[in-house]
Amino acid sequence: MKNFTEPTSAYYNNFKTPETFRKYKSPSALKTKIMTNRNSSRRNFANDLYDVYSVPQDLHDYKDGYKFTEGIYDLTNYEDCLWLLDLILDQQIDLNPEFQIWYFTRTHQNSFTLVCKNKEGNKIAETENVQANFYFDDVTIIKKDQLFCLPIEEKNY
Repeated sequence: MKNFTEPTSAYYNNFKTPETFRKYKSPSALKTKIMTNRNSSRRNFANDLYDVYSVPQDLHDYKDGYKFTEGIYDLTNYEDCLWLLDLILDQQIDLNPEFQIWYFTRTHQNSFTLVCKNKEGNKIAETENVQANFYFDDVTIIKKDQLFCLPIEEKNY
């Protein structure tokens, strides 16, 4: 024989939800909230996602004697942006080859600006209206001599 009792309505009354929880919201109000969130000004930085390379790892060969780190390797493979390194190399003719900080920043939907600064923060090159299908709004790449690395990897090499 089972010793089981069915819960009564008094038991369920303890778990009632407040009336404000049950209020109906029209789909248009929900859609408006979603649309305002989509148009927010929050920037999407690639360096935040690829900020995990804290120890020296293998270097990967690139063209003309250039090399890049594991972080740059993952960035170019997973985000399909090897063209960005080619664009940076195209700018090397007039620049000091020792130390450069490259900022690739979204200005409009698929339009970006590529800015190079030296160690002191002075702008030494700029390319505007670069058309690209790139997921992130911003990425920073450091070029030290013949090596491309992420900012977190700079001290390792």
